[in-house]
Amino acid sequence: MPFEHIIDHGIRLAVVRGSGKGSIEETADSARRLLEGQSIHKDYTFMFVVDDIDLHPTPDQMSSIAFLFRTMLERFSNRIAIVTSQIGRVTAANLIAFEADKGDGRLRAFTTESEAQKWLLQI
Repeated sequence: MPFEHIIDHGIRLAVVRGSGKGSIEETADSARRLLEGQSIHKDYTFMFVVDDIDLHPTPDQMSSIAFLFRTMLERFSNRIAIVTSQIGRVTAANLIAFEADKGDGRLRAFTTESEAQKWLLQI
Protein backbone atom coordinates (compact mmCIF):
# COMPACT_ATOMS: atom_id res chain seq x y z
CA MET A 1 0.00 0.00 0.00
CA PRO A 2 1.30 3.44 -0.82
CA PHE A 3 -0.04 4.91 2.44
CA GLU A 4 1.23 3.60 5.75
CA HIS A 5 -0.82 4.53 8.83
CA ILE A 6 1.19 4.81 12.04
CA ILE A 7 -1.04 5.39 15.06
CA ASP A 8 0.38 6.62 18.37
CA HIS A 9 -2.49 6.14 20.82
CA GLY A 10 -0.44 7.64 23.65
CA ILE A 11 -0.39 11.12 22.10
CA ARG A 12 -3.47 10.53 19.93
CA LEU A 13 -1.61 11.15 16.66
CA ALA A 14 -2.03 9.34 13.35
CA VAL A 15 0.83 9.73 10.89
CA VAL A 16 0.12 8.81 7.29
CA ARG A 17 3.24 8.31 5.17
CA GLY A 18 2.80 8.17 1.44
CA SER A 19 5.15 6.53 -1.03
CA GLY A 20 4.96 5.28 -4.58
CA LYS A 21 2.27 6.16 -7.07
CA GLY A 22 -0.21 7.72 -4.64
CA SER A 23 -3.08 7.87 -7.13
CA ILE A 24 -6.38 9.54 -6.29
CA GLU A 25 -7.93 6.09 -5.85
CA GLU A 26 -5.19 5.07 -3.39
CA THR A 27 -5.58 8.40 -1.59
CA ALA A 28 -9.34 7.88 -1.28
CA ASP A 29 -8.78 4.33 0.02
CA SER A 30 -6.38 5.63 2.67
CA ALA A 31 -8.90 8.27 3.77
CA ARG A 32 -11.66 5.65 3.90
CA ARG A 33 -9.55 3.43 6.15
CA LEU A 34 -8.94 6.36 8.50
CA LEU A 35 -12.58 7.41 8.54
CA GLU A 36 -13.80 3.88 9.22
CA GLY A 37 -11.02 2.90 11.62
CA GLN A 38 -12.43 1.91 14.99
CA SER A 39 -9.19 2.56 16.90
CA ILE A 40 -8.92 6.20 15.84
CA HIS A 41 -11.07 8.44 17.98
CA LYS A 42 -12.67 11.76 17.14
CA ASP A 43 -10.04 13.80 19.02
CA TYR A 44 -6.94 12.41 17.24
CA THR A 45 -4.63 14.66 15.23
CA PHE A 46 -3.28 13.70 11.80
CA MET A 47 -0.03 14.29 9.95
CA PHE A 48 0.14 13.45 6.24
CA VAL A 49 3.73 13.17 4.96
CA VAL A 50 3.63 13.27 1.15
CA ASP A 51 7.20 13.87 -0.10
CA ASP A 52 7.63 10.33 -1.42
CA ILE A 53 4.41 10.17 -3.48
CA ASP A 54 4.80 10.28 -7.26
CA LEU A 55 1.48 12.03 -7.89
CA HIS A 56 1.69 15.71 -8.78
CA PRO A 57 -2.02 16.56 -8.60
CA THR A 58 -3.85 18.47 -11.29
CA PRO A 59 -6.29 21.19 -10.18
CA ASP A 60 -9.18 18.68 -10.37
CA GLN A 61 -7.24 16.15 -8.32
CA MET A 62 -6.37 18.85 -5.78
CA SER A 63 -10.11 19.54 -5.38
CA SER A 64 -10.73 15.82 -4.83
CA ILE A 65 -8.00 15.70 -2.19
CA ALA A 66 -9.41 18.84 -0.52
CA PHE A 67 -12.82 17.12 -0.41
CA LEU A 68 -11.25 14.14 1.40
CA PHE A 69 -9.66 16.50 3.94
CA ARG A 70 -12.99 18.33 4.45
CA THR A 71 -14.61 14.95 5.14
CA MET A 72 -11.91 14.20 7.72
CA LEU A 73 -12.38 17.62 9.33
CA GLU A 74 -16.09 16.84 9.68
CA ARG A 75 -15.43 13.42 11.25
CA PHE A 76 -12.54 14.39 13.53
CA SER A 77 -12.44 17.35 15.91
CA ASN A 78 -8.72 18.06 16.01
CA ARG A 79 -5.99 19.38 13.72
CA ILE A 80 -4.58 17.98 10.48
CA ALA A 81 -1.18 18.77 8.97
CA ILE A 82 0.14 18.15 5.47
CA VAL A 83 3.94 17.87 5.34
CA THR A 84 6.06 18.31 2.23
CA SER A 85 9.39 19.96 1.61
CA GLN A 86 9.42 19.55 -2.17
CA ILE A 87 9.26 22.90 -3.94
CA GLY A 88 6.47 21.98 -6.35
CA ARG A 89 4.37 20.37 -3.65
CA VAL A 90 4.46 23.12 -1.05
CA THR A 91 2.20 25.33 -3.17
CA ALA A 92 -0.18 22.45 -3.90
CA ALA A 93 -0.31 21.50 -0.20
CA ASN A 94 -1.10 25.08 0.80
CA LEU A 95 -3.82 25.38 -1.85
CA ILE A 96 -5.40 22.09 -0.75
CA ALA A 97 -5.27 23.17 2.90
CA PHE A 98 -6.82 26.54 2.06
CA GLU A 99 -9.65 24.97 0.04
CA ALA A 100 -10.41 22.25 2.59
CA ASP A 101 -10.09 24.25 5.81
CA LYS A 102 -12.61 27.00 5.00
CA GLY A 103 -11.01 29.35 7.52
CA ASP A 104 -11.30 27.11 10.59
CA GLY A 105 -7.53 26.98 11.12
CA ARG A 106 -7.51 23.21 11.71
CA LEU A 107 -5.67 22.20 8.53
CA ARG A 108 -2.24 23.59 7.64
CA ALA A 109 0.70 22.72 5.41
CA PHE A 110 4.26 22.49 6.77
CA THR A 111 7.70 21.86 5.31
CA THR A 112 9.00 19.76 8.24
CA GLU A 113 7.53 17.05 10.41
CA SER A 114 8.87 18.67 13.56
CA GLU A 115 7.02 21.93 12.84
CA ALA A 116 3.85 20.03 12.06
CA GLN A 117 4.03 17.86 15.18
CA LYS A 118 4.66 20.89 17.39
CA TRP A 119 1.54 22.59 15.97
CA LEU A 120 -0.56 19.42 16.13
CA LEU A 121 0.22 18.74 19.79
CA GLN A 122 -0.11 22.28 21.17
CA ILE A 123 -3.70 21.75 22.15
